[in-house]
Amino acid sequence: MQPVQVLVILLLSDLLPDKLFFLCANDFTVQPSSINTTLNSTVNFFCEATDDYDFLNFYADSIQTSREEIRNRGFQDNIISISGGALRGVLTAKAYDINNNTNITCVASSLSTLPITSDTVFLMIQGLLASVANLDYTFINGSSVLLTWTAPYTLDNVLITGYYIVNGLMNITTPNNNTNITLSATNPNPCVLNNVSVSPINDVGIGSSNNKNFYYQTVPLITPNVSVILIVDEQKQVLLHIHVDVADLCIGEYPNNVTVTILTTNNEIQDSASIPTQVNDQLVITGAITVPRSNNLNTFIVNVSLSNNGGEFLPTPSFGFVIIGPVTEIISIIIDDCSTINITWNAPIVDDSISIQYYNLSIYDDISHQFLRSITVNDTSYQFVNDNLFIHHYTYAITGVNELGEGIPHKATFSYQRVPRSANENTVFLKLNYTQNILTIVEFNILVMLECTGEAPNSATVTVHCNDTGNIYSSSYIIEHTKQPNNITGLISVHQYQECNISIVFSNEAGSSEPFILEFDTSQLYPNITTTTTKSTITTDIVIMWSTSTVILLMICLISS
Repeated sequence: MQPVQVLVILLLSDLLPDKLFFLCANDFTVQPSSINTTLNSTVNFFCEATDDYDFLNFYADSIQTSREEIRNRGFQDNIISISGGALRGVLTAKAYDINNNTNITCVASSLSTLPITSDTVFLMIQGLLASVANLDYTFINGSSVLLTWTAPYTLDNVLITGYYIVNGLMNITTPNNNTNITLSATNPNPCVLNNVSVSPINDVGIGSSNNKNFYYQTVPLITPNVSVILIVDEQKQVLLHIHVDVADLCIGEYPNNVTVTILTTNNEIQDSASIPTQVNDQLVITGAITVPRSNNLNTFIVNVSLSNNGGEFLPTPSFGFVIIGPVTEIISIIIDDCSTINITWNAPIVDDSISIQYYNLSIYDDISHQFLRSITVNDTSYQFVNDNLFIHHYTYAITGVNELGEGIPHKATFSYQRVPRSANENTVFLKLNYTQNILTIVEFNILVMLECTGEAPNSATVTVHCNDTGNIYSSSYIIEHTKQPNNITGLISVHQYQECNISIVFSNEAGSSEPFILEFDTSQLYPNITTTTTKSTITTDIVIMWSTSTVILLMICLISS
């Protein structure tokens, strides 16, 4: 219940203490309606009640509008009687900022009826409009731009009457609420940044602005420098790297379209693609396209065309390319039967006008996949001495080079691992020592060295066999791949008076050497004998000596190289 209703009831109670009920009255004939308006405008709220009521009052934010504090806000009410005794009220309001979103009610009352209150309505005030949204431009051509935007929010029934547009030194006021306009320039300057602002207009005035900058676009008088570089990547794809130098151009002269066309020598188009036109910090446009390889396109022409919204640029020079294909028939052998490796290959077929200048040869350790070195070769063969005898798997990548750049690489892998060489009678040291309990202690010493590629043994197997007792010893020894000699030693107990032999076999992934067999007899005593023999790859010392006791010594030293 409104405060006024309570007050009227109390007054009626005081005036009519004997009354126990009120008369029922008719409702409003006119109720106030909400109003949307512009700042500082003047509006009127209307209210009419039937002749059942003696009083009619307006309330603003629940305060009677006849009070001074409400009148100071620009409200003025006027209540009159109309035909038939009905009451009409008009509340005039100024649309000041302070009155925005003010709620308005109308109350009709009488001494004989209950007071009634109208629906609550609101005064909504629209000030200057906010800026437009989504301001953007689209080139129609180099000197004409379509400017578009989204209208800002405004209250219902408060119209946007137009837009105020500042285009450089030109001001334009549109007489309608269209959200686009075409801007044109005569002889636009591509070096000057054009600043455009758009502001909405209503009855209050010009609202906030939104800005957009752009350069009008023209075709430069001088076409920028264009370069095309051919590159073959690791997957053997042929790429064209495009560079457009725009350092001498104004921004409005930059190309916004760069099209690369690949043609055969008969001008048949094989491919056409565009690259991004973003300019980097060095004022260069860069991009890359892939050359199609489906038709074995080894000789082709590249055209690069440039344009912007101002039109097509003058033609750029064409670029001709001859891609060097891969070499064929890569062959590699060891030519001196030791450590000199020879590589040969067949040259690819090329255009007579652009010959191969040299080859890039890259060498890799195929086991560890480690790059070792790269060599420039002027012919179709190359030799090198393998200075690391433990590397016996090599991969070679060979690429032809001409004045246009590197061609398509070709790889081949070769293994030079060979069966180790056998020991012989000049390579073993044995020492036989008789004991008191009819056993002979045989001590052997094997010295393993390496001189040739691929012959390094991974293991040595030593076996001792006697006629009466059969195999009495067999063991394998791991040989480390080090530059220092490997020294393999062992002790074997053999019964006296036996005819025996010791067998030594070297092995690697390629296979096993022929066994070296050395005979010895534990039943005979030998005089002191010392023999030393040296060969190019194997050195052996044999020492056989008498003992003044019952000891026989036979030393065998095996050096395999």
